[in-house]
Formats: sequence, C-alpha cells, structure tokens
Amino acid sequence: MDDDQAVIAELTQLALSRAAPDELAVFEETAEEYFADPQAALSATSKDTAVGFGLELAMLTPVALAVGSTVLQALAAMLSERFLAAGGRSVSAMLRRVFRRDQPPDPALTLTPEQAQYLRQVALQRAHALGMPPQQAHLLADSFVGALATPG
Repeated sequence: MDDDQAVIAELTQLALSRAAPDELAVFEETAEEYFADPQAALSATSKDTAVGFGLELAMLTPVALAVGSTVLQALAAMLSERFLAAGGRSVSAMLRRVFRRDQPPDPALTLTPEQAQYLRQVALQRAHALGMPPQQAHLLADSFVGALATPG
C-alpha cells in the first residue's frame, strides 16, 4: 500500500468506526482488495447488496474507501495553500495532521464550518454516485466530516 492509499485507509477507518464499526474487523483485507482493483471491489459491492442485509453491511467498506479517496482529494485541494505555506512536508503528512488524534490540532489546518459542509457534500455526492442508499450515504458523509472536524 503506498502512502496515498495509507492516508485514504486511515481516514476511512476513522469514518467507519462511526458509521460501521463491525466492518473494522475485515477492513485491512477489504482495503487491500479495493486498492488492488477498485472497480472490481465496487462491482462486487453492487452485485452483493441484493443478497441480504448482512452482506450489504459487510460491503460498505469498498464504497467508503472510494468516498474517502474523493474526500481527501477535495481536502488536499482546499488546503493546498496551507500545505505550501507549511513547507517541507508531504501532502500525505499534512493530510494526516488534519485527522490525527494523537497530537494537538494544528490551528492552520482546522476546517471552517463552511469547509466541513463542503466536504460533507462531496462525500454525499460520491456515495450517491456509487449507488449507496440515501440513509447510508448521509451516515457515511457525516462520519467522514466527523472524522475530519471533531476531536477523538
């Protein structure tokens, strides 16, 4: 897993700990499959959702990884000026500082309410585009923003 994928996985785990904590037990394996072939992982998700509630829940992770990737792209674009001003750090390292809980929040990287709302909209649009049911899409979008904008 490369550094960008690791950042996506880290943020997605934080969001899933809020939206679907039961999936964390199989997260690493599912993430490896997703990063190896995102289209195949997402296709398998859409086929399996009709089988039953249990499978539908278990297949949230590939969609969450796709949404997490989109959210991080939007976040990087949004904070790019701040990243450049901080200098000397990789974008991945700076992104991690936005959602890391093991260090004090960096005021220069704190999201405004408007930025948090924008990222929620980005997540919601991507979840809908991937065919996620509205209630799950809202929960996932809220979970990503919660992972980015709130401590712990």
